[in-house]
Amino acid sequence: MSIRHPLLTSLATVALGAAAQPGLAVTWSYVGGYNADGVPNTLVDSSSRIPPDLLNEIHTRLPESRDIRKNDPRLITDDLGANITLLEDAEITVAFVYEGAGYRNSLGYFTFDPANTPASPNALDPKIMFPNFSLPLLKFGDAVELGTFKAGTAVGFTVVSDGWKGKGVNSNQPSDRIFHTLKTLNPEPAGTNNLNAHTVLLSKPEDELLVLGFEDMNRTWSSSDHDFNDALIAIIVSPFSAVDRSQVQSLTLQVKDTDGDGISDDMDAFPLDPKRAARRFYPSASGFGYLAFEDNWPSKGDFDMNDLVMAYRVVETLNAHNEVTDLKLIYEITARGGTAQTAFGIHLPGIERGLIDTAATTLSIGDKTPVGLPAESGQREAVFILAPKLPDLAKTGERWPCSFFNTISSCAAHSPVQLTAQIQFKEPVSASRLGVPPYNPFIYRNQRGREIHLVDRPPTDKADPTLFGTGDDASNPAEGRFYRTADNLPWALDVPENWTHPAEWNDVADAYPDFATWSASGGRSTANWYIGNINKGLLFQP
Repeated sequence: MSIRHPLLTSLATVALGAAAQPGLAVTWSYVGGYNADGVPNTLVDSSSRIPPDLLNEIHTRLPESRDIRKNDPRLITDDLGANITLLEDAEITVAFVYEGAGYRNSLGYFTFDPANTPASPNALDPKIMFPNFSLPLLKFGDAVELGTFKAGTAVGFTVVSDGWKGKGVNSNQPSDRIFHTLKTLNPEPAGTNNLNAHTVLLSKPEDELLVLGFEDMNRTWSSSDHDFNDALIAIIVSPFSAVDRSQVQSLTLQVKDTDGDGISDDMDAFPLDPKRAARRFYPSASGFGYLAFEDNWPSKGDFDMNDLVMAYRVVETLNAHNEVTDLKLIYEITARGGTAQTAFGIHLPGIERGLIDTAATTLSIGDKTPVGLPAESGQREAVFILAPKLPDLAKTGERWPCSFFNTISSCAAHSPVQLTAQIQFKEPVSASRLGVPPYNPFIYRNQRGREIHLVDRPPTDKADPTLFGTGDDASNPAEGRFYRTADNLPWALDVPENWTHPAEWNDVADAYPDFATWSASGGRSTANWYIGNINKGLLFQP
């Protein structure tokens, strides 16, 4: 919704800000058009996707007029268990199941970044799906298609209590009658009694459905029955495996294991696939780590550590035995300050090349169709070259020095370029055999043998061993010492959380004063060198 009021900025801390205070107009946005009764014009019939006994099953968990605090208080969770967080791109459809309210409620949805949860309702922009969520205007299975949402997106929902006023959702709805799946944004006081919670999200994996129940009345009012079934919707997410269900409660009380892998459906990320059961993320499901390279090895160069900067996230798919069945490696080229012809690859130490299922291993660049990603020939272990010509992927189309990609603050900033590798193993591998993310990423410059890796990560079979110990390099392969100077300076960094790289020609040790202590100690001191003590004026600032 958008606000039409001159006092917006001064009321930003009020619940729903200016939007929901009596007398302040709100312009609600809608998923599509609707008729005179508030029924969406774009309804589709999804009844074939919803089991006919779903309502009975819901009422077993959320009985009519039964206070949830007495019935099952565990159903009220934190935000992760009340909102939909997507682990991969997915389509979402929302279907009417039932309404047991005396009000003509309006239902909407909103999206947000789960790593940066909105602190105020002003940050939300709910889009109304069902202007009038009422029987008999709507029937079981009537649905609205919301479209496709990107991985890392969280989807929440809003109920405007008695919001339908005949020609649209009330533009002057009081703030104490608008409720969201983010309970801290609701009007009731926070506390151990969870009175500010208004929704229960339940999972039904055997039918690949989610169910959301709403309590449509302010829960500090004596007229609220706290049964959370005033409005019930079924949420169809395709693929269902895209939903992070780690904190979502199960609709089904009895334990089911549809695929027979020994993991109950409510705990199984892939309830219909006996070969897959869970995902493991690094550094997190929604965050990124950062790789940074200096490409002048074996010389130190300008040491600005921005010749290549890549954000990364690793997704390991596990079976019921906690073995890894496949990998999803997500990289984003965020900066390229090098002028040489460089390439980027990933090496999986301990994984033989023959263990890769070539037919199912792919690479996609941005939104382009995935193509085959063969393991590099001439290697004993699995090595993949994701970007053989980095300058061709991260280019600005501008003259020097603005030909550098996101390293000079006075030049135009450019969107990151995403590379996504899907690597399938012919048979599951143990976590100890695979090792820990980010595994062994590397670049090479001009010549294939001139590889540059993280400190003490081994070279691949194609690295040129005659380069070790030349220039500023103090590698000693016999001791397992690689890619560091005599005083332990690296040519590559792995920062396991959000990080801003130095601007062009600024030494990383000047931008991050604790870096020198960290590198000199071999990583034993000031491990968080990238946090706190920072000369921000030396960083790239788009």
